[in-house]
Order: sequence, then structure tokens, then C-alpha cells
Amino acid sequence: MEKKPGLHKGLQKKFVRYLHGKKSDGSSADKADKNREITVANIEEHILQKRFMKASQDLIALEHKIVGKTDEEGLEEKKQEIECLYERLGDEVFKVVKVSIVEDDACLLADAVQAIVEQEAEDTAFSLEATTEQSNTVRPRKWKQKWLDCVEQSVREQIKNITEIPSTDSTSPFSKNFVSLGKTLKTDLTHVVQHLKPLYPAELDVCNTYANYYHVHLKSYIERITAKELNGKDIHFVLCWIHDIYPNSILKDPALNGLIEATKLGSILPPDRMEELENKYIFHEVQSIKEWMDKSLKMEIQRWKDGMKPLKLGNYYHSELHIDIIQSYNGGIQRAEEIGPKMSQDLSPFLENVLKDILMRYKILFEEYKEQNKDDSNFRSIIIANINCCWNFRDFIEHRDTLLQPTSKEIINGILTELQMLGLDTLHQDLFIDLKVHFKMLTRESGLHSHQTMLEIIRIVENHILSFRRLVPSCYTEVIDKIHLNLVKEYVTRLLKKKISIRDPEMLKILSSEIKSNADLIQDFFSLHQK
Repeated sequence: MEKKPGLHKGLQKKFVRYLHGKKSDGSSADKADKNREITVANIEEHILQKRFMKASQDLIALEHKIVGKTDEEGLEEKKQEIECLYERLGDEVFKVVKVSIVEDDACLLADAVQAIVEQEAEDTAFSLEATTEQSNTVRPRKWKQKWLDCVEQSVREQIKNITEIPSTDSTSPFSKNFVSLGKTLKTDLTHVVQHLKPLYPAELDVCNTYANYYHVHLKSYIERITAKELNGKDIHFVLCWIHDIYPNSILKDPALNGLIEATKLGSILPPDRMEELENKYIFHEVQSIKEWMDKSLKMEIQRWKDGMKPLKLGNYYHSELHIDIIQSYNGGIQRAEEIGPKMSQDLSPFLENVLKDILMRYKILFEEYKEQNKDDSNFRSIIIANINCCWNFRDFIEHRDTLLQPTSKEIINGILTELQMLGLDTLHQDLFIDLKVHFKMLTRESGLHSHQTMLEIIRIVENHILSFRRLVPSCYTEVIDKIHLNLVKEYVTRLLKKKISIRDPEMLKILSSEIKSNADLIQDFFSLHQK
């Protein structure tokens, strides 16, 4: 129900001054009794015109007249009339209280509240003055308790109306109810603070009274729904509500001015139920993330088996696998952080294990592919794409993930290093086999004229590394450095194995110059290709 607009602030303040400045005791009723005649008809008119405080005062005055009397003619009839009037007055007063959570009629509510205060004051006065000789069997009337019951009923109906809203679109009824519940709680408590609190005396503690009843019914609702079998998404929604939305976004909303004593409300769920719900969430989340990662890996493997040429991102061969895996992992951490820091810390070790398992499977399947598909036309391109993929994984592990434990980082980096080396060794393998044939020629030659052979070696290397430009820069540099090192080692080894029997100083000088020329050729070539 939409809240009606309130009275002008000045008029509201007038009611507040009146309410809090007036002393509520039986003297007001006694004064009214002395100055004018009080009749049932007058009181009925007060009730009809919603002059609740006046009706309350006059009823107290009539009550005083018959207290302690036992033999007056028509006494029982008068008592019945008074009780009927009290019942009618109570019905009207608490009707106003009940709808005050959704309506804003300061004048009417202020009068109703004052009537409640008058009755409570009369109960207190009676309890102090009552004697065994003069007893009032209808006191205490307990209007404060009736007020509490009325507030509880209005809150219960507010919650019930929300939790029974049918879903009219594709939105989950579960999540839709919680969204509506959050909006209603925030709106209603703000309404209590801004519009009801100024009209109530401090002893009724209206803000915390409403907050407590909302808390009780919210707790009951959540206990009921968590007793059912919930899916992971619904459990996440409930935990976000319990740990973040309710305590932070609602109870600590600035509009409430810190008037709700949240620490006194207690927990929404008992500790054992909370632990059970959190464990269920972790189980569902881990299973869901494993399924997504498995699906991503299977799709990647199928692309290899189908011989599909990798996509290019910029100038480099690209695989979506690291993106899918990291997004699944990060998504789990982020969803847990929405619940709270503790949940992300609790979930993180489980996701670390999932990440280690999927990367180990990736390594095993990559090795199987490498051994079984060497003749595939896109074999080298697929190998390069996976080397790049490993580099992206390592970049994430080293620089972007702050929750991974050092031991887990070490294990994961070990897996990725092995996987990357499998790819790099595959790229080198054919090249090094081809080069060995030409390096052998260096040892068979007489010693001079090896420069032509070295030029041929460099040409073979250049042709071989053309496709390496599709490696990301750091991986490209690593593979070029490895080839460079291999060439130098192989060349030096062949020189040491070569038997040379030249005694002519000029010929030795030419040989020395040729060796230096070959070394410069190697150095210049790799200097050029390392840029």
C-alpha cells in the first residue's frame, strides 16, 4: 500500500510538543469530570469523531465514579456500557496504529498514541493505589501490550503480503520475494523513524519495537525457506541477505539515523543452521565451477581434435581457455565476497584445488594431443596458441590473484611450466633435428669455407621461426633465446670435435676470421630477431 503524504512539518511539531509535554495521569480525567457532565453519548461522539484522547479521558472519569461501588442501582449496566465503549475505543485506536505503517496521518496517530499513554498511566496509578477494599477488576487494561500485539500483527501482514507475491515474469519468485522484502523493510523502517517516532513517547521505543518484530518475522521466514532444498543460486541470495543486505544496507541505512539497535536483534539463523547453509553453498559453488571449467576444457580439446586453426588476438594466436577458466574461478571468489570476506576466504582453498585439478588435466590432454596429432596441418599453430594460453595463466597466478596460498601458487606454476615446456620442446624438436645434419657438415669439411654452411643453418632457422611471431612477446623471446643457445653450443661443440691440421699462419688467420664471421652471423641474426 502506498504511504499517504504527511502533514506539514510545523503542524507535526505541534503534535509532538503536545504529546511529549503533557503529563499523563488521572488528574486530567478528574478535571474533566468536575467541569462538565460526562455522558455515554458524549463519549460515543468522541469515538465517532476520532477524538481518541478525549474519549479515553472521559472513560477514565466514568470508570472512577463506579470503582469500589457495589450497591448502586444499575451499576452492572453502567459497567457494561463502559466496557463496550472501551472496546469500541480500542478497536478504533488500534486500527489507526495498525495502518500507521503504511499511512501517514500524524494528527490521528498522535491522538491514538496519547489515548494509549493515558490508559497505561491509569494502569500504573491503579497498581500503586489499589487496596483490597477498593479493587478495580478491569484494571490493568494493558493497552501497551495491545499496542505491541497490534504492531506485531501489522508487521506480520506486511511480511506475509510480500512472501505471497506470485511471479509474473521470468524472474525467480524466490529472488523477487527477497528484493521486495528488502525494499519493504527499508521503506517501512524509514517511515517509522521519520513519521512515527516523533509521535511516540520515548518509553514506547517505537523504532526498535517495529525493528524487533520485523526481525522476528524475517527470522521465521528465512528459517522456513532454508529448511527446504535450495539450489546454489538461492542459497547465495539468502546468505547475501543475512550477511550483507539486511545488516548493512537496511539496518545501517543513513535514513534510519542510527536509531535501530541492530546488536540487540540477534542472529537470523542459529549457528548450526548457518554453518550448514554455508557448507551447502560452498558445495554447490565448487560443483558448479568444476562443471563450467570441465565444459570449457572439453570445448578446447574438441577444437584441437577438429584441427581448427586458432583465433588471433592482435598478432598472436589465442585460446579462450584461460579466459573461461579464470572467469569461472574469479566469479566464484566474487560471488563469495558478495556474501562477505569470510566466505571468500573459506571458499578459496576449495577453488584452489579445482584450479589445480583442471590445469593438471589440461596438461595431460595437451601431451596426448601433442603425441597423437603431429601430422595435423594446424599442429604448430595449436601448440603456439597453448603456449600463449599458459603464459596468460601464469600472468594471472603471479600478478592478479591475491588469495592463492604460496604453496598452491608453486604447484600451479609447476604444472604450467611443464605444460609450456612441452609446447616449446615440440616447436624446437624438428628444427634441432634438421640442424644436426648441417652441423655435421662442419666437422666433415676441411676447415675452411664453413661460412656457406652457417648461412644455410641461419636460413633454416629463419624459415622455422617465422610462425613463432604468433607467440606472445615473452614466450617468443624465451624460444628465440633457447634456439640461440642451442646453436652456439652446437657450433662450439662441432669446432672442438673438428680435427684441423693447418700449420700455415695465413691459413690459420683465415680460419680464425671465418670462425669469428660465423659467430658474428649467429649473434647478428638473433639480435635482430629478439626485438
